[in-house]
Amino acid sequence: MAVAAAFSPWRWTRGRLVVGLALWLAAVTVPMAPVAAQQRQADDPVFTVTNVPVDVSAPNPLQAREKALVEGEKRAFEVLVRRLVAAEDVAKFPTPSDADLETMVKGFEFAEERTAPGRYIALLSVVFRADRIAGMIRGAAVPFVASSAPPVLTIPLVRTSTGVVALGEKTPWRDAWGTVAKAGGLVPMRVLRADAEDLKGLDPEQAFVGDTAVLGRIAERYGVHRVLVSIASGETDGPFAVSGTLYEIGLGEKTAMPAQNAVAADKLTEAAVRHRTKLEEDWKSVAALSHDIADAVVVTVPLKDLAEWVKVRRRISAVASVRRVQVQTLEEGRAVVVVNFVGTRAQLDRAMQQQGLSLVDGGGTGLSIVMR
Repeated sequence: MAVAAAFSPWRWTRGRLVVGLALWLAAVTVPMAPVAAQQRQADDPVFTVTNVPVDVSAPNPLQAREKALVEGEKRAFEVLVRRLVAAEDVAKFPTPSDADLETMVKGFEFAEERTAPGRYIALLSVVFRADRIAGMIRGAAVPFVASSAPPVLTIPLVRTSTGVVALGEKTPWRDAWGTVAKAGGLVPMRVLRADAEDLKGLDPEQAFVGDTAVLGRIAERYGVHRVLVSIASGETDGPFAVSGTLYEIGLGEKTAMPAQNAVAADKLTEAAVRHRTKLEEDWKSVAALSHDIADAVVVTVPLKDLAEWVKVRRRISAVASVRRVQVQTLEEGRAVVVVNFVGTRAQLDRAMQQQGLSLVDGGGTGLSIVMR
C-alpha cells in the first residue's frame, strides 16, 4: 500500500473534482504545509474536529478520496454535535444533506494518507463555520457550548509494584495522553514535558500524593490553573487500574476522576479519553448556554490595588457566559461594573467559579464579585 504525502490539494478549499489526480500526485513536492499551519492557527478549536479516520473503496483513487471526504465530513459533524450539546439533545440534529453540510465547512485537511488499488485510508480534520453551526443550534432553541474550557496540564504517572516510574521515562500511559492531547476538543490538554526543568521541580512521588505546593509551581510554569494527575497502576504489560485527580490550583479544590479497572495495555488511550470526556462534560454543564436568554447585572468588585483589578477584570472576561463588561466607576478600593451575560444566573454563578470568582449577594448592598 502506497503512502501519500500529507499535502492535500483540497486543503482549505471546497473545489473537489476540479483538481485532478495528476495534480494531487504532482503536489507532493510543493512545500505548502507552513501556509496551512498559519491558517489553522486562526481557526476556533471548539469548531474544529481532528483526526477522523476514513477507509473507503472506489473504482479509482480520486473517487475514493472524494468519497472519503463526504463520509468523513459527516462523521466530523456528528462528533461536533456531540461535543457542543447535551446528550439528550443530540438526536435533534440529524446529519445534513451533502449540499447543506458543504456550506457549514470552512476547510479540511487529510493526513497520513495511504492508497491502494480501489482503496483510500487517511485521517481527516475539518474546520466548521462557527456562525453556521451556532445558527443551526440556535434555530432548535438548544443550549450549546461556544467556548473552550481553561487549559489543563496532565501529569501521566505509572505506578508499579516497585513504586512510581520516573517522569522522564517513556511509558504507554504517557504515549496515550500524548495522543489524546493532540486531538481537538472543549478542554485544551497539555502534557508534562518532563524536561530538565520539570524534573528539577517535581518528583513523581510528589505528584502521586498530590503535593499542591509543588503542583502549583508546575502549573505556574505552564500557565495553567488546573492540573490533572492521571495514574495507571499495574505492571509493564498490564492490566492497569486507572485513576486520577483534578487539582484546581488556587481554589484549594480537587475532583476525583472515575476509576477504571482491568484496563489492557492496548486500551490505555481509551482510558485517557474517558478522563478527558469527564472534564469536557463538567465544562459542558457550566458552559452549555441558552443563547436566547440574555441578562445583565451590576456588581461591585472590592479592590486592594490596580494590579488586582487587572487580574479580576481578565477573569470576568474569561467567564464562558459573559459577553461584555462595562465599567461604570473605578475608584480607590472598588470598581462598579455591568456584566452582560447569556444563560441563567445559576449558570453565571457556576461559570464564575470555574474562573476562581464568587458572585456574592450582599443583601442591601447588592452583588459583588470576589476572587476565591
